[in-house]
Amino acid sequence: MPEKHLEENGKDALNSTDPKSAEGKVRLSRKRGRPRKEAEKPEDFLRAGIVMSIYDEARRDGQKHSAAVRQAVEFTKQRHPEMSISETEVRRTLARFRPRTSETILLFERLPVTEGEVERLRRMLEQVPPAQQRPGSNAPSLLDISSFQPRTKYVIRFGERPSYPRHNRKIFED
Repeated sequence: MPEKHLEENGKDALNSTDPKSAEGKVRLSRKRGRPRKEAEKPEDFLRAGIVMSIYDEARRDGQKHSAAVRQAVEFTKQRHPEMSISETEVRRTLARFRPRTSETILLFERLPVTEGEVERLRRMLEQVPPAQQRPGSNAPSLLDISSFQPRTKYVIRFGERPSYPRHNRKIFED
């Protein structure tokens, strides 16, 4: 029975009597390619919402796919510099949340927050009892609504997959 042991460089190996293997050892290989992510983070979902809403706005304005992807990257970097994003990541996001085989997808829509909604939020926060802060804590107050700049909200809904036909498609006459 082969005996499992650890090589000097830290990789697992099996003793083998196979004449084809170098030094009588068979090495266990790792999977090739990009490593899989462990779990989805809330920041990734937020980034997906931002990216897809900007992409959809650009496509509705008549931009081609590649220009809409670029615009989504530029907007995200401009408004959220702490968020890492690239054209490849935008394409991966679109592929993940909008599979070609699905007719119903998640749609994200970017909308401005109205003054009425800000007032409603302010009234709700006034009803919340003050948070018990630890001595010396610098935590901001919940009632500090002025820190909500810029005022943008994202509406998430299920909807039909948008169709962006080519501008130079062939039109068949009956």
